Amino acid sequence: MASAHSLQGLMKWLSRDEWRDAFEDALDRHLLPACERVGVEVEEVISILDRNEYMMTVWGCAFEDFLTRELDDGRNIVDDYLKRRGWKESASTRSYMSALRTSVISLYEVSNIVLDTSFLVSCPLTAMFPRSFSRYCAARQNAH
Repeated sequence: MASAHSLQGLMKWLSRDEWRDAFEDALDRHLLPACERVGVEVEEVISILDRNEYMMTVWGCAFEDFLTRELDDGRNIVDDYLKRRGWKESASTRSYMSALRTSVISLYEVSNIVLDTSFLVSCPLTAMFPRSFSRYCAARQNAH
């Protein structure tokens, strides 16, 4: 099964000249408005969260959002990577990357948690109605 660890090749691809500046712009779009609003510098955010937490949250969120974006010239990093280096990845990793490519970033609210049984998910940013997930539902999804 593919995981965030499976994205190492794509993360390395991000450091190429053709993608580096575009990603920095995306990271700035995620981080700078919040920093300006609360009056802190980006470096302060990194020190407040510590580098690992920053990479897993702020950087990771901007990275996953960047995977869905097309540049002004229509290029997308996932499409480019899969076209040029996809042969090096497993089928599940290629599928995972393709799914991330078409994903939508959002914020989910989890409520009505019943330990080991179920929980309710809704999205305050969209009109998504609350949806219930149960152990049975998760087990069934993992079986496929």
